[in-house]
Amino acid sequence: MCISRSLIGITAGLVFSSSVAMAQVFPPRLPQPAPTPFPMPAQPPAQMPGQPATPQQSGGPPGAITKAIPFTVILGDPTKSFIQLGNMRSPLDTNFSLGRGLAGRIALEKYTHESGNGQKSFIHVTGASNPPIVTTEGVELRLQFIIPVIQFKTYYKDYSGEGDSALSDLVAEKVLVDVFLTPTIDQRGLPTYHSLRIAVTGAVKEAEKCTHFFDVIFPVNICKATVEYFKQIQPALENGMRELLLQPQTRMQFEQQVFQLVRADLLAKAGINPMSPARIEILHSEFQGTDFVVTYLPRP
Repeated sequence: MCISRSLIGITAGLVFSSSVAMAQVFPPRLPQPAPTPFPMPAQPPAQMPGQPATPQQSGGPPGAITKAIPFTVILGDPTKSFIQLGNMRSPLDTNFSLGRGLAGRIALEKYTHESGNGQKSFIHVTGASNPPIVTTEGVELRLQFIIPVIQFKTYYKDYSGEGDSALSDLVAEKVLVDVFLTPTIDQRGLPTYHSLRIAVTGAVKEAEKCTHFFDVIFPVNICKATVEYFKQIQPALENGMRELLLQPQTRMQFEQQVFQLVRADLLAKAGINPMSPARIEILHSEFQGTDFVVTYLPRP
């Protein structure tokens, strides 16, 4: 009995010693500091009633302003843009205007067809577009001109009343002229255009009577001749517009007018009268899609 009590005492002592040893191996954790709250951004002071709005500030130097101007605004009012075909009075009756300084005339000659009897037939063209539908396609600005009707006026041998009525007149309906402009930045950081693409699509509507006979055995297929003429008009219009728009003089006229527009717009954004001698210092500019985004400082 005494031996059993001794064993129980020894065992309890060992358990107590083991508990103390384990308590020493894993000391109690120190209290953790409270998490620091994330600093809130400073709020701008509330605007007082009647106080003018402060221009949007950028991340640049103090006083720098950032503004975006769509390239459609830079081009100008699209309702004043047009493409006009014509060569009844002169080959230079064909002209166009796409926007600020982007205008010109194209030499579009009449079509001459010689028959087997040595006589000639003449075809002239007239037509005018609607104002363009302006859309953005990636980095390009698309001006979609629709010419509702192109008229092909025909004459046989001469320009008399008899020559006018000798052949059928034809038309091409809903001719589409697509102009794609790619804007870019010039050396001054101002907007201009880098390249352009032009495409003319459409077809001539066949007349009720295509073939006319003269001197009994000499036919003139006026439908075939007009289709051939329209095939010549398409590249003549595309290449003529492209060459004029890429000329240094045309680009210079455009950039001069754009500079005046952008300067006035940016000064007005800064609350400065555009008629004043103040100027703008461009810190950074780029095109985001077809939007001209500029960071600048107004200078007195």
